[in-house]
Amino acid sequence: MQAIRNDFQPINRITTPLAGTPSYINSGIIKAVMKNGDKVSVAQIDYQEFDEENFQYVISPYWEIVDGLPASVFQGIPGIDMDLRLKDYYRVNYIPTFISERTPSESREDLWELLDSVGLDYYDRFEWLLRTNMRAANDNLIVERRRMEETVKQFASGVISGLQYGDKVIVESLETIADTTAGLADGMFSIVAGGVDVVTQSGQVLVDAMTRAAMVPYMITQRIISRRERATNRQEGIEQAKKKGKYTGRKPIEVDENTLRQVAKELDEGLITVEEAMKRVKINSRSTFYRKLRGLQ
Repeated sequence: MQAIRNDFQPINRITTPLAGTPSYINSGIIKAVMKNGDKVSVAQIDYQEFDEENFQYVISPYWEIVDGLPASVFQGIPGIDMDLRLKDYYRVNYIPTFISERTPSESREDLWELLDSVGLDYYDRFEWLLRTNMRAANDNLIVERRRMEETVKQFASGVISGLQYGDKVIVESLETIADTTAGLADGMFSIVAGGVDVVTQSGQVLVDAMTRAAMVPYMITQRIISRRERATNRQEGIEQAKKKGKYTGRKPIEVDENTLRQVAKELDEGLITVEEAMKRVKINSRSTFYRKLRGLQ
């Protein structure tokens, strides 16, 4: 793993860390979402408030994971120069590009509808982001809430899904994680991509930052190849079914046309948001929703 810089000299007030202890901290983990839905932890992002209405965002890349990711999975974090290889990137009294691209501004017309949709009765764009799975149009990054404390847990069924970067799980051996090769692959991917350390009950370290750096390229490649194989097998199955006359394609989503017309009218008049419209017609995919709208005569 390449060296991480701690000697960077800030060039302006926006990048100069605030002194003192924050009066409030909220924290998230930035994750890259792969095409198969797998999530890879790539950085920690903190929002910190200080006295006299000063605030700062701190973005701290998980370099041992980031360095092993191909461009098809991770292209960087918008608004920060990752070529500098800093341990922490500061944005002081300034909304980072990463945040502004995926959260509503204070001047947005449907702001309070968006806040209410996640149970917020005050404006806090970072907290809003933590309560959604919102991503920008030009990347595959989301933010999930981070616990402020790290935890150590004994391995048990289902425990891995609740762990986050910096947590530690104690196992008898790697064989404990699963009883099938597929289960072991899934478990190890979650551990490595999530930044979780693994130790045995005797204290032997099986996975830490150093081993994770070596494992990430292999685990990601294995995941990509596996997805490609499943897609190929599925297509071959479809082709065989077509030859036998047994393939009818995906069943279209049924939507009441009258409800869809009413929703389209209210959406056009600005009475409801797209999210509310989709809920009304029970469609989860934006592309499917807009396709249904285009199909109206």
